[in-house]
Amino acid sequence: MKKSFVARVLAFSMANLITVAAVTGVTSFISHAEENQEVVTKSFTLTELVSNTTLSSQKASLGSISNVSFDIQSNQNTYVTDLAPSFPGYHLERADYKKGYSNYTGIDYFFLKPYTVKATGETAYSVYIHYTGAAGTSDLSTSAAHTNGTHLFCHYALNNYKANYLADEDVTNVPVDENIYTIENSSCITVSSEVPVKEGYNFDGWVLEGTENLYQPGDTISLSDLTAEEVNFLASFSEIEAPKANIEVSSEVVTSWNDQVQLNVTVTNLSDVTAKNWKIAFDLDGNIDQIWNAEVVSSENGSYVISHPSWKTDLAAGESYTFGLIATKNSEEDLSINESTLVSKEESVDLENVNVSLSKQAWSYGYNGEIKIENNSDSSLDGWTLEFDFADEITNIWNANIVSHEDNHYVIENAGHNGSIGSSSSVSFGFSATPADGAEFSEADLENVSVTVIR
Repeated sequence: MKKSFVARVLAFSMANLITVAAVTGVTSFISHAEENQEVVTKSFTLTELVSNTTLSSQKASLGSISNVSFDIQSNQNTYVTDLAPSFPGYHLERADYKKGYSNYTGIDYFFLKPYTVKATGETAYSVYIHYTGAAGTSDLSTSAAHTNGTHLFCHYALNNYKANYLADEDVTNVPVDENIYTIENSSCITVSSEVPVKEGYNFDGWVLEGTENLYQPGDTISLSDLTAEEVNFLASFSEIEAPKANIEVSSEVVTSWNDQVQLNVTVTNLSDVTAKNWKIAFDLDGNIDQIWNAEVVSSENGSYVISHPSWKTDLAAGESYTFGLIATKNSEEDLSINESTLVSKEESVDLENVNVSLSKQAWSYGYNGEIKIENNSDSSLDGWTLEFDFADEITNIWNANIVSHEDNHYVIENAGHNGSIGSSSSVSFGFSATPADGAEFSEADLENVSVTVIR
């Protein structure tokens, strides 16, 4: 049976919605037609297609239609699920076939069965119905299918809708919904008002599995819009981007002679966060001959990348820094720097190239500690940030800054004067702390350590 039949079925009206039995399993069937048989089509007519639901001895009609005709092809089965009308909130539980005074329970599908006509030797086809009754499965010939009194009864049951909320293991506050929703007691599912939490991420909403639909806590979804009786909501998150520094670069002509000019270049951090290990890129219609209080990282066809000197790794929020240069102009136009970008980027450090260690000077119910970061790589580590889990509470810190402290997780960055760790060198910072859970002496160590730098 082709799916297009469903489009030919008239709209059905629903009435007397009644709670009925649970869902029955769906079985896959094998076509009875042989591959080398000629594909033929026969018409099959039911004098009435009746859809009903039962509860004990009561019956409630959901809809019916008379003289339902459809085609059966010899190379495929026509399933009852393709014939039965759909009703929001209900699923097809069972289909029965009635022919005259005989009633056959558990109709699965229709098919054509070939036979040889003795008189002519030609191949002909009979319509058969496959059903499952009390005595098991059987195939019923329906040569009298066109006679009056041929009915297909479709029995329906109420859907039992269940909503599951799924998220990764590192997500907390994931809701659990124990409700069972039916059209008898609800017209919709209300998405849980609980907001799941994932560190470093924003919660975007719940995605209904099998669709691209995104729902927010408290949204309602009509039962008729659900994809199945048991539906899954998948937590969707987007990573929180760390605030980025925003810099402004301006230039001032100090003096000029012939085709050369001396400029003072001022870099200003306009943002609320520190510009760590700052580097700027700009185009200049000239060639830099000398530079002081800054370093040329690269130059190509007038495109320059300029880095801080070793003593000015970071620019604090609102801070300005000025360096000087002498350049030869390429034209008669005034030489200036009007457009520039901050090109510094955060990068993780391979822990094989760095060693982080902790030492303590303890006394009862408190201690001073020191954390050392050793650079074993061939290049400097500039604008470093250290993250770790630590059970004790740091109450004071020096030669570093605490960026954040949530539960046992610390994020610590360099102070202004020690932002660069040279190759085969180290930096240290100190802190005071109290042991966890009121212990007399600390047994805490650094766990889940990571180091990032600004390249």
